[in-house]
Amino acid sequence: MKSCVVTATYGCSANKIWLYLTNPVLNHWDPSVSEAEVDLDGMQIVTRNKDGSVTNIAFSDLEKPRRMSCTFNRGRIKGSFTAILLGSGDSTSVECTLDVDGMGLFAKPQKKLNEYLETLRKALGD
Repeated sequence: MKSCVVTATYGCSANKIWLYLTNPVLNHWDPSVSEAEVDLDGMQIVTRNKDGSVTNIAFSDLEKPRRMSCTFNRGRIKGSFTAILLGSGDSTSVECTLDVDGMGLFAKPQKKLNEYLETLRKALGD
């Protein structure tokens, strides 16, 4: 299992970041996702990715807009993700913890998480 912690700061409210993190197809912000099915209570998401893979996400904790925790699997890759959002109306810091198993010996989860957060930054117009 590989683990990492990454912190990012955005120039917008925690509510806006929360909306994007819980909906990968909102304004088509995540280019790797072609479609997503979100269940009625928002606790599970199934995404179909442009590379043909499917990602299953199950939230265990959704404290809007302050904290979210989930587990995920995508083929042989599985793991957990936790995000804590701290901030006020015009600036929010997001601290993310990612634990991943099955990425391979030389994979770098911190690099993947940084790329994901940078994609989010572009979508937010930050």
